[in-house]
Amino acid sequence: MPLIALTGNRNSQPLDSVLATLAQLPVTWGGMETRLLHPGFSLLAECESPVEADALRESLAELLPDLQVAVTQAPSPADYVMTLMAPALNPAHQTAVLRKADELGLGFVSGRSLSSGCSAGRQGWQLQFSGQVDLAAARKALLALADNLQVDINLQPRAGFGMSAGLICFDMDSTLIKAECIDELAREAGIGERVSEITAQAMRGEIDFIESFTRRMALLNGLSESVLEGIANRLELMDGAEVLINTLKARGFHTAILSGGFNYFAEKVAARLGIHEYHANQLEIENGFVTGRVTGTVVDGKRKAELIQQIAADRGLEMANVIAVGDGANDLPMLGLAGMGVAIHAKPLVRASADYSISTLGLDGLCYLLGLEDADIIS
Repeated sequence: MPLIALTGNRNSQPLDSVLATLAQLPVTWGGMETRLLHPGFSLLAECESPVEADALRESLAELLPDLQVAVTQAPSPADYVMTLMAPALNPAHQTAVLRKADELGLGFVSGRSLSSGCSAGRQGWQLQFSGQVDLAAARKALLALADNLQVDINLQPRAGFGMSAGLICFDMDSTLIKAECIDELAREAGIGERVSEITAQAMRGEIDFIESFTRRMALLNGLSESVLEGIANRLELMDGAEVLINTLKARGFHTAILSGGFNYFAEKVAARLGIHEYHANQLEIENGFVTGRVTGTVVDGKRKAELIQQIAADRGLEMANVIAVGDGANDLPMLGLAGMGVAIHAKPLVRASADYSISTLGLDGLCYLLGLEDADIIS
């Protein structure tokens, strides 16, 4: 299929005149993209007619002598979309990515910037490739390259790319907020270091979540209920949390928190961000003191997996239309079930296990994974 590229000056060859000339040619036109430059323009068009490229070039050169004309074969349709993002990007990043893609057997098709600059502290590029690869192996190789370049690189199949509406479920601690609430409670109880170490072991996947949760909770026995409000008031949202949630809610997404933390804090975070629902553990409090136990079913990795499927089913959604975001080992079950499971500032085990990861930007970087441009993002 011939692909025609025209560039010209609007002063000597008005764009409407060029389009009228193209309409007279005995060919069937496919897609067309026009960009205005100052004082010129560029036009890229697909010609669906089986004509000879050379003959088409000669006709256009004769009809439009003031324009630069190029006629080539259109590239193969894209099979994969790669998203490259960081606080700031430069051509060296793209060069390294293109070389790695070539090594993997992917052919470059097209690229575009998703960002209007780096004023928002983020930049994103979307690159499309043709070819067939072992997706898991390609992602592993690109993750290593991302670490070397200190950027984020995510690869996904072109089929099904992007979501206009669906469900997004978040872990809370160290995902939507920058703290681990159980660690904050421990600091108030004067046992911060002991509990933080157990938390770190669980997040790295070294010990079972239920075991770590039980051990940490037992250490909080006798903590005054009065400290909860103070902790809630000082919780800091993760960078980009409000931007991401506002943007996705405007696009019809249902939002939920699935947390191994506590309802007391999840309720306040959900209200602050306008999240539709939350599921977390209920602290048991007797006579104004924490007992070191929770009531009801503990929200661990298994329970998160059950909840994300239940919420999706209740809303009539396929799991392909679900996004899950988390940072710890107990998030891996729901990340694996979701159509897009994103590890955010995650531990190495979690980042290596998830299909998608963001380490250099805040939660708003997820907008780029969905193919959204800065103009689509709600600050």
